[in-house]
Amino acid sequence: MADTATDKLRQDWDSQASAWYDEREALLSASRPVHEWLVRNLEPREGQRVVEIAAGPGDTGFLVAKLLGDTGRLVSTDLSPSMIDAARKRGAELGITNVEHRRLDAQAMDLPDSSFDGAICRWGYMLMPDPAAAMRETRRVLVPGGRLVFAVFTGPEENPFASLPARLLIEAGHLPRPTGQWQPGILALGDRTRLESLLDGAGFSSAHIETTSMAWRFPNAAAYWKFLIDLTALGPLIRMLPAASRDAFRAALDERLVQFTGGDGVTLPAKCWCGLAIR
Repeated sequence: MADTATDKLRQDWDSQASAWYDEREALLSASRPVHEWLVRNLEPREGQRVVEIAAGPGDTGFLVAKLLGDTGRLVSTDLSPSMIDAARKRGAELGITNVEHRRLDAQAMDLPDSSFDGAICRWGYMLMPDPAAAMRETRRVLVPGGRLVFAVFTGPEENPFASLPARLLIEAGHLPRPTGQWQPGILALGDRTRLESLLDGAGFSSAHIETTSMAWRFPNAAAYWKFLIDLTALGPLIRMLPAASRDAFRAALDERLVQFTGGDGVTLPAKCWCGLAIR
């Protein structure tokens, strides 16, 4: 079952890789506070080896790569071959040369023990079928004292960009109601206790978690709709809805967006748990 879920995850992100590359500057700008927290707390130094997990187009890792110098190395990884291609293009565009791109399942890494000084995972663990295995694997590939920095979104009230459409999809019967069992998703690690339990279970010696705020800004509701369809984990599900169901969902969503709309367009606040864990 896990293999089936992982393969579906790969297919979903393959289908969205081109859009992530096309919107790379807007995504980086909106999430800049998260990137900066991760880079600052990783404390990268010249000559180190760093792995980025679920790198997508790779921007967090590329910020780190610039600090590793000619003798350091970034290994940028993703489950999706198309995302790897997007990251390779992005890295070339930025002139990053100390990087290696690899396809990698974070839940079962084909990497040696104790082979990296640091690891980065921005918005990855929450979407994985087995985040506990991924965190154990992350710890395994770190050297003693190695640092993991990660980000996941907090709860629904603080992230209406994801919770509003999810609630509507649940109400319409297109998305299953939460059961208490693990179900990957944008807000799946919003519970700090669950997050801390995963880190403890993976065997990290210490961890620090705090919140970092950001915002998604769109000129209008149509731009948010495009973002939702093309760039979020809900996109593949929404695209598969029958036309009538999709239209009804969009109308209901537009109605909910009114409270977030002003003279500058639509502004949807977001908040992440940003964490540092040490092996």
